[in-house]
Amino acid sequence: MKILKYFVFLGLSFIYLSANSSCYDIYKSESKPDAKINKAIFVLIDETTFFNANLQEQILKNSIKYIEPGNYIYVAKFSAFIGNHYNEKVFDFNVDKPLDEKQRYNERKDSLKKIDKCLKDQIGFAKAQTIDNIKKSFLKPDENIAKSDIFYALEDFGKNVISQIEADEKIVILASDLLENSTISSFYSKGTTRLIDSKKELQIVEKNNLFSDFGNSSLYVIGTGIVTGENSKTYRDPKILMSLKSFWEEYFKNSNANLVELGQPALKNDLK
Repeated sequence: MKILKYFVFLGLSFIYLSANSSCYDIYKSESKPDAKINKAIFVLIDETTFFNANLQEQILKNSIKYIEPGNYIYVAKFSAFIGNHYNEKVFDFNVDKPLDEKQRYNERKDSLKKIDKCLKDQIGFAKAQTIDNIKKSFLKPDENIAKSDIFYALEDFGKNVISQIEADEKIVILASDLLENSTISSFYSKGTTRLIDSKKELQIVEKNNLFSDFGNSSLYVIGTGIVTGENSKTYRDPKILMSLKSFWEEYFKNSNANLVELGQPALKNDLK
């Protein structure tokens, strides 16, 4: 995977940076740009979904696309509350904005040089850590997590994280097969995916107060309906995929999200 090969050694170069380190705090600068976030990118990885190399590459490439000055990256994983698996933030980072011309003029030249290098290093650090933590969150080929509490996870991250962050623009990358398999509902029947009654399932979500709030985010899904393991070679009925798509379109609409693309399983286009 090209992205992984490129960033695998970068983490060693930024040992003085840590989560949410500001270059202006590190070098005790009197000048600081405003802290308002331009773009906030949220990457949610479903630990129960196995992604092949091509899908992993697409997830990673799009996740680091907007790691730029003034932006915020948040990476989390979810599955079900089994063993050591639960909804968990694995990395987040605010990338500093540069100083404006007036602020640069008033800054000491020796400090300015260090700050400029730090700002450049921040980008590499955030990208390397994002890549590493997403890679660690992917389901391994020999692993199997029987349950998948997608409804609960999305309600949790949406209401408690995504909607709470203030930013000019919010982007959510959801990497999941979107196949709920919990005590609330299951999108499986006899070991394979089933036809979804969208109206019925939406009533179940509403009854259990599991609609979320994505804070008017632009949402991209990678992995919808993907089946792996012993059922991966079975025929995928288009009617089932269409019913799955219909349900999630309504779910996200009711959860204050702007669904840009529901990848089945891959996105046709990268993030805009």
